Amino acid sequence: MRVLSLYLTRLLLARFALVLFATVSFLISFELLERSDNVLNASGGELTSLAIYALLRLPDFTAQLLPTATLLAAILTLAELTRHHELEVIWTAGIGPVSVIVGLLPVSLLLVIMQFAIDNWAVPPAMAEVRDMGIERFQRRNIADDSGAVWLRSDLDLVRIPAESAQSGELRNILVFRRDETGQLFEQLKAASATASGTGWILRDVERFTTEAREHSQLPELFWPGQLELEQLALLSMEPNELGLREIIALVTNRAYGQRRGEFYETWLHHRLASALVPLLTISLVISLAQFLRGRGTFGWIFVSAIGVSFGYLMFARTALAMGEVGLMPPWLAGWGPLLALTCLVGSLLVFREAGRTSLIPTTNSKGRAAASGRW
Repeated sequence: MRVLSLYLTRLLLARFALVLFATVSFLISFELLERSDNVLNASGGELTSLAIYALLRLPDFTAQLLPTATLLAAILTLAELTRHHELEVIWTAGIGPVSVIVGLLPVSLLLVIMQFAIDNWAVPPAMAEVRDMGIERFQRRNIADDSGAVWLRSDLDLVRIPAESAQSGELRNILVFRRDETGQLFEQLKAASATASGTGWILRDVERFTTEAREHSQLPELFWPGQLELEQLALLSMEPNELGLREIIALVTNRAYGQRRGEFYETWLHHRLASALVPLLTISLVISLAQFLRGRGTFGWIFVSAIGVSFGYLMFARTALAMGEVGLMPPWLAGWGPLLALTCLVGSLLVFREAGRTSLIPTTNSKGRAAASGRW
């Protein structure tokens, strides 16, 4: 079994590398054709900027196409085994699909680690460099309102700071509306500047107004127990797929400072963890479908089924992600639901055939005519 696992691993990795290289190269070439004018204008006509742009876009395209490349590589490996009747020998030898999946587990985990690493450690810094090139398409999302101010939330308090203060990393001209647990305003603070201090901020040159006593006072300094991480404010202007896992967790912990729904980044946190396991499930899906070829099933059915299920999973995952972002679905369900559904499908296919059920895929008999169905 060890020799067979190494043989299948070699076949799978060779086709995976070829498919991934071909698809990523095609997309990068198409991207350069579409964006070359923008890149050259942003760089002042430097031709080397095209090569730099292509290298910076490489991690993002690789992360997007890795599951698809895994699917196509698994299908091509199955086609190669079928063409040389090697798959029939494997089934005849009594090696079941579960054993094949276990044998390919090391390469599957390798692809899982590769997907996770690219998503979290390669894409974020690369996209940051792309944004620094000044290309209009990759500009940061504007988190300021029409007046040029940024509204944030720290626990129950609402904070208003100028956009330039958020970008410079210094709090100036800060306005704090303090609320109680019922949401009622009980204090308003206006400070010329603020400095981080332990568990809060030291406000300086403070104008303080209390709503209950209707008192107005001026203080040189005042401690405000607010939690604002200025370095995280820049993360709010980025798309979640451009953030690393640690950055997403930080925004989840601070409830995105009120800039977006709390469920938004929670959904992306679960989605990021679940999406890393897609290559493993993709390989398992193809192998679970390959067992239907034991009865000389038509390979075209296997190909169409694998592509159809993968496309359905993609649509389901995108829909669940969108519903989780707006709060129509619990974040954990939006992130893990599609993956659990795909896992159940693969498991049912394995149990279906191992239990000796009748094949639903047309087979052909020795005379070339379609046979109804049969048992193993």
